[in-house]
Amino acid sequence: MKPPIFSPVCQPSLLFAAVVASILAGCATPSSVAPLSVPLSYKTMAEPGDFSTLPPCAAISEVQVVDARSDKTIGKRYIEDKPSAIAPVTAASDVAAWVRSGAEQVLKQSGVSLGKPGAPILRLSVEQIRTNENVVHRSGYDGRIVISGKLSKPGSGRVCWVDRASGAAENYGYTGSVENYQETLNHALDRAIIAFTNTAGFREAVCRCGK
Repeated sequence: MKPPIFSPVCQPSLLFAAVVASILAGCATPSSVAPLSVPLSYKTMAEPGDFSTLPPCAAISEVQVVDARSDKTIGKRYIEDKPSAIAPVTAASDVAAWVRSGAEQVLKQSGVSLGKPGAPILRLSVEQIRTNENVVHRSGYDGRIVISGKLSKPGSGRVCWVDRASGAAENYGYTGSVENYQETLNHALDRAIIAFTNTAGFREAVCRCGK
């Protein structure tokens, strides 16, 4: 049997219907969300004007980071207006290594000399990482990180400065986008470390603690 022959009049209508169906499918809100594992990869998100300018004496011998979180998830995905449609988000890489990479970059951008013998040690403890992905047709993202920090004199262990800071960020884009998660968390990390460098106590201790 020969395949049916569509008339020129019908073909545009069929094409239009297919296009409309495709658009509607892309705009539909999903009925469920799946768990997601995000590889953390640091990239500076803060603008140049966001960074502190520390004095020339600012120096740190080493940055040490521990992941002190009891809940190792980093957030949740959920569908708006469907409280039962929730899925966890986890980190697929070393959280402490990611925070150390970001902290070192922010410190360099702020004028701190890293790796200087005799300079204070910066110890950071990650207390919380939370993200929320609100899924509709696209997704809204928000993230927050809470970090405690202290500067101590190498050798003696004398603590010169202690503080706690948080950073938050928002994003919007494709659903379940690893890139959107990374951008959101990197920006939140930038803001938390910048908050440390903006304090008078840090600015003083980073120069005097090793002496």
